[in-house]
Amino acid sequence: MIKTYSKAYVEVLEIIKYLPMEEYKKIPQEKIKFFKDNKDDNYNFEFDPNKSLAQQNISKEANSILITLFRDYFATEKQKNILKNLLVQNQEKIEKEKIKQYTDKLTKKSENDSSNY
Repeated sequence: MIKTYSKAYVEVLEIIKYLPMEEYKKIPQEKIKFFKDNKDDNYNFEFDPNKSLAQQNISKEANSILITLFRDYFATEKQKNILKNLLVQNQEKIEKEKIKQYTDKLTKKSENDSSNY
């Protein structure tokens, strides 16, 4: 897990280099220093500024970090509320999927147990 995030920090640092300077300065230097101090020096990531962020091959962890940076330092209140609602919906979807998988396992186990009689 730590290795995954150290690679994500490389991706995030590369992406934020392309922000306009006034936007880049909104991110606290301690946070940028943390990313730099904890990045994987052996991992190479190249950001293509001619492609949208969605077209880049970034990790889920880097995507999460970028969403957090957007929420904390760039988003308007309206955008923050929209993002919060999306995150709640995603979490609910994940929970429903977990319940469905658990229920399916119980049903399958029950069917297997009853077929043994």
